[in-house]
Amino acid sequence: MATAVAVVALSAGCTTVGEPSGSDPGAGQAAPAPDVPVVDSQACEEVRTGIDAFNLGDYDGTVEHFEAAVPLAEAQDDGSTEARQLVGAVRYYAALDAGAYPEAARSSPEFAKYKAITLGQCMPVDREAPGESSGTDT
Repeated sequence: MATAVAVVALSAGCTTVGEPSGSDPGAGQAAPAPDVPVVDSQACEEVRTGIDAFNLGDYDGTVEHFEAAVPLAEAQDDGSTEARQLVGAVRYYAALDAGAYPEAARSSPEFAKYKAITLGQCMPVDREAPGESSGTDT
């Protein structure tokens, strides 16, 4: 049992979009691209665009992008805790009324919880933005 837990813990940061083991890619839905890290997935692209819209005060756009992210996140759900958390986060933001975003951002524990999930999975701090240097200047 300890070995199984260790394997799960080690693979948790390596979640990729693809088919779960033993699944049939032709079983009822299009298969996502294999071996694409979650951060590079279409779901995270929609999440990042939704976050950008939120930061610009475009709450209707925020909802639209999170609505678009729901089926994408569901398609990449491999049964891992991280995948289930991302699905829950995008569902929460997609269902949140656009007019409720400012107050929820200030006071909702759920908003804060899902913010940590979306930022952690789709905008990790150790990932460089395109064109950024590695910061090795002294």
